[in-house]
Amino acid sequence: MPRIAIAGFSHETNTFAEGLTTFDDFVRGRGFPGLMRGEELVRVLTGKSMCTGAFIHAAEELGFELAPLLWTFPQPSGLIEQDAYDRVLALLLEELRAALPVDGVLLELHGAMVTEGLEDAEGDILAHVRGVVGPEVPVIATLDLHANISPLMVEKSESLVGYDTYPHVDAWERGLDAARMMLVAVEGRVQPVSALAQVPMLIGPPRQCTLMPPMSEVIALAHEAEERPGILNVTVAGGFPFSDIADCGASVAVTADGDRELAAATAREIGEVIWDRREQFRVRLTPLSEAIGHALATGEGPVLLADGSDNPGGGAPCDGTAMLQAMIEADVPNSTVAIIVDPEAVSGAVEAGVGNEVTLEVGGKTDDRHGPTLTLTGYVRLIADGRYANKGVMYTGVESNMGRTVVFVVGGVEIILTEQRIQPYDCQALRCVGIEPRDRLLIGLKSAVHFRADHGPLSTAIFEVDTPGVHRPDVEQFEFTKLRRPIWPLDEVAEPF
Repeated sequence: MPRIAIAGFSHETNTFAEGLTTFDDFVRGRGFPGLMRGEELVRVLTGKSMCTGAFIHAAEELGFELAPLLWTFPQPSGLIEQDAYDRVLALLLEELRAALPVDGVLLELHGAMVTEGLEDAEGDILAHVRGVVGPEVPVIATLDLHANISPLMVEKSESLVGYDTYPHVDAWERGLDAARMMLVAVEGRVQPVSALAQVPMLIGPPRQCTLMPPMSEVIALAHEAEERPGILNVTVAGGFPFSDIADCGASVAVTADGDRELAAATAREIGEVIWDRREQFRVRLTPLSEAIGHALATGEGPVLLADGSDNPGGGAPCDGTAMLQAMIEADVPNSTVAIIVDPEAVSGAVEAGVGNEVTLEVGGKTDDRHGPTLTLTGYVRLIADGRYANKGVMYTGVESNMGRTVVFVVGGVEIILTEQRIQPYDCQALRCVGIEPRDRLLIGLKSAVHFRADHGPLSTAIFEVDTPGVHRPDVEQFEFTKLRRPIWPLDEVAEPF
């Protein structure tokens, strides 16, 4: 029976965000244990709709032995302290060496990890893993759709299997794909070889959404290509445009059975389709006044405002106030803002107590790029522990912890104040504090696209609103210093390849 090592070492790094990501952030994680080793990761992630959960399931389904190493995935945030990265990598390699011999290595990576000293952390991880297991042992990694794929990542792995969906509702399926490819590779039935086409494009998150064109059409082409003889996998990565690194941007990675030229030709073919449709990938944001005006004029909800600029799922602080201020000034009734991370405001509300009026200084405390701190008088409706498990189709069953959580009501606006950053893409973020999304006229969500998986089907309209922040979907607003140039839409590009 083949023995396959499994591990997860992930982070989505926003190099424009304030502060550094520390070792404690990796230990803390994002709701469930943050840094797990050995059998603990099997116990915690079994049945979870994530890539590693699928690896664990595949071991029983396909018949291979697991060698669980390490798993960690903190909240998206700023640059990783080099020492933190080095410590986690050392633990991973320690576990891998102790597990030898293994017949293959399955890794759950993200693809947009940046440290103080490394632009291409995933390439470094794969290179070190390859150095331990040698050139004959297959190494296959799963990636997020927002991966910034580098040549080194392709060189040091047999295959990179990326998500096909945004919102990311297919992590389980892609984990199974990776595990199945691993088994046939170990058994010698295929020889996976890969090639990369980097497309000189920065794509804002809303236009990477696979629920609509043009991204849905590109993914359909990728699926068609996967049915061709000799093609094992096609990964289309929209890239994470908030990482100021040379390899930032869209790309296509293709794995073929022993034919690297076929893989390269297929990757370039799909890359050219993305390039030809570049104007369709341009982001256009809606002014807050227009989006709020729509809700007030129609009176039909829920109308969703996506504040992608302050999306904690992309490293933003989630304490921005631009959207909240606009909703309060417009005197919007029956509305909710989810969420504002502000431990000080939470403490003030808890001290005041449920049912009591209090004046709080809310939001705008991380930096000056997401709106000012607001002085607001309202009443405390509810105090909760902020824990819930996702019930929607994205990462079903995965637990989240917002810390102490307060519903603070100002006029007709309910503000969910939390101690911890989470992206409220699952409706349970609201329902766990007694707010039913279907019953609201207007809901402001700190999310770029993921909310569409669970909140979207309930909505009457969705607006990607124009707000400031380090995750602003209009990528032309950022000043890049390390990014390879020329690149669209920042520059004129004569030839994409």
